[in-house]
Amino acid sequence: MVRSTETEVVVAQDGVARVIASWGRSRPDLDVSPIAVIARVNRIARELQVRQDAVLNRYGVRGADFAVLATLIRLGESEVSQVDLARELNLSAGTVSLRLDRLGREALVARKAAAGDQRRTTIELTAAGRELFEACVAEHLQVSDELLAGLDPAERESLGELLGKLLGSLEEPGPDERLATDFGLVVAAAATAMRVRREAGLPPLPGVIVRHVDPRGPAAAAGLREGDLITGAAGRLVRTAADLREALRGGRGLEVVRGVEELKIDLEGGTR
Repeated sequence: MVRSTETEVVVAQDGVARVIASWGRSRPDLDVSPIAVIARVNRIARELQVRQDAVLNRYGVRGADFAVLATLIRLGESEVSQVDLARELNLSAGTVSLRLDRLGREALVARKAAAGDQRRTTIELTAAGRELFEACVAEHLQVSDELLAGLDPAERESLGELLGKLLGSLEEPGPDERLATDFGLVVAAAATAMRVRREAGLPPLPGVIVRHVDPRGPAAAAGLREGDLITGAAGRLVRTAADLREALRGGRGLEVVRGVEELKIDLEGGTR
């Protein structure tokens, strides 16, 4: 809530702001600044889930199961392997199997053995599954849009970019993000890098950690090694594989930490 006059603007605090203020009074020695982001993301996710599920429940489908239907629609293929579906949903095979069991009992999806490989299961959307998706998707998207009504278009775009960067720093890179083809290395993003270094007894610095170096690629020729931490490239901070790819468009100079030693490595000229 915002109350405005000619002399003041009062902005009501959210619940997390009050929690942070309370910690500041009771334990000022603790740095609780991460709560400002993490607790808000958690609370927002719970609130969004409840409101979106309320819409889907009216159509007799769970939010988790609707995600399966939506993914099959999005992929646009007549049949999708169960393995590919699990990867698209970022879920374990067991979790996806349970969802498919429920949808199968409702005749919304059909399972069958892949042609030429009886061990491989494929999933296809039935006519009833497609009809259910079309019945509720418009209202689902409308409610999703209304849930973001507190942000203007520019704020939505900015928030989406920041959340995307945070998610990219937490997820393991996909095959198209590993940079192996162009630079001959596989990297993991900041959260993984900090964990790996902490477990090795090294300062948990942010950056991308090199997980594999192709001995025939430019990275190996420049002297990069597995375990090296890339903290910057072409004068820009690097926290994700996407950051690294974007930065390398402007130059080949890398800022690297090997153990505790700081190095400058040029992908075209080696260590300097």
